[in-house]
Amino acid sequence: MNTSINDLETKGFMTLPYPADLRLAVNKTALSWQKFCALPVEVKKAFPYSNNKDGVGYELKEGEGNKGDLKENFDVSTTDKNWLDAHVQNIKDPAVLDFVRDATNLTKLFEPALLDFAGQAEEKYGLKGFVDKVKNGKIVPFVRCIHYPSLKPGQIGVETASAHVDQSAFTFHLWEKGKGVQCLTYADKQWIDMPVSEGEAIAFPAMQLQLWSKGKLRGLYHRVISTPETVNKGRWSMVVFFQDKELPKYDKDTQGRLQEKEVGFNYQMSNGEFSKLFKK
Repeated sequence: MNTSINDLETKGFMTLPYPADLRLAVNKTALSWQKFCALPVEVKKAFPYSNNKDGVGYELKEGEGNKGDLKENFDVSTTDKNWLDAHVQNIKDPAVLDFVRDATNLTKLFEPALLDFAGQAEEKYGLKGFVDKVKNGKIVPFVRCIHYPSLKPGQIGVETASAHVDQSAFTFHLWEKGKGVQCLTYADKQWIDMPVSEGEAIAFPAMQLQLWSKGKLRGLYHRVISTPETVNKGRWSMVVFFQDKELPKYDKDTQGRLQEKEVGFNYQMSNGEFSKLFKK
């Protein structure tokens, strides 16, 4: 399914160029991530999640509904390489070493797709300086590898990742093993399957990009539901969040978790009201 930059405004997502080196690195990281997930939880917890900078490390989440997801994830960012190196040096398990190496290498390969996306968005939506932000390191990426465990028989259609819009500027959804990720349409607020798979990647706007574009681009609501396949086998995915260091952040302390807001709350908000949701 091919989409263009125009579809960010109407559909909420667009497909991304997927060059061979990036796809190869994604597939390699996906394989080592699945092997990492099979390790005992005490080994995985040797990488406790740290949010001192942009977020890095392992998290095990055992919630459900809009109070918390049922999953495990590992974040890797280019700004926290020293943290990763410090935690991996005393671990001898090859599955750990392979995953950290592969995920770190991956962070170096999506810049061409990022520059292409920034250039198109800058020209189409008047986001002056978007490309310069990328080149000057003001757009900070971090890769999130995610694993949703298998569920009890019959739990098909369960929301394993509650409906939400991302806090950052925009998201690249690089890889899915198994269906189940859906987005909420802008026009009639209906849930539809998103065209992301092992071979197709997409980009979609989040909260900061809605603020910057003054509502031309709206943060896309999305969720994950269980399918007959993922109930039995679980589900793996890989995304990249891009935080804009020069734009305000969503004020979760005063506004609450986005997962707990009315689904699609931001779709019809005026830019004036929307801007009140961010830290001053």
